Amino acid sequence: MTMSVLDADIDRFVARLRARLAAGAATYGDRSFTRPAGELVDEVQQELEDVCGWSLLLWVRLERLRQRIAAAGKGEIDGRA
Repeated sequence: MTMSVLDADIDRFVARLRARLAAGAATYGDRSFTRPAGELVDEVQQELEDVCGWSLLLWVRLERLRQRIAAAGKGEIDGRA
């Protein structure tokens, strides 16, 4: 996969990041630049825990979907049935 294939996705990601940063600046101002590093580490850890939690929930949903697909496909010979 070449980077040009990802350009639109990267642009969308950066646009969403910019929007989140702007919303944070509107809410909190520049305080993040002066907060103690330990507090920022705690914030990052909490965010990573959230990502892991949401990922687990999505994984469970995908696993259940995979199981339903497998059960519905029992007896298929080549997937075209």
